[in-house]
Amino acid sequence: MGIDSRLDRMEHDIAALKTDVSGLKNDVGGLKQSMAEVKGVMSQIQQLMARIDGRMDEQRATINALIPTRIAAVPPAAE
Repeated sequence: MGIDSRLDRMEHDIAALKTDVSGLKNDVGGLKQSMAEVKGVMSQIQQLMARIDGRMDEQRATINALIPTRIAAVPPAAE
């Protein structure tokens, strides 16, 4: 193998590596974009869960307030 052929092979390998790196950069860019979308969706989900949690607290308070009323309203003969 001569020096020229070795240099040609190295140049070819370097070109292939540059292509691979370029592809990886594109992939990373796509992943970053996807992560931004996921973060937005997660933020919306967290807001919705906070609303649901608040509503459940309201319902829990209402149910807890009604339970003693229902028990007191049941006549002893119905038990």
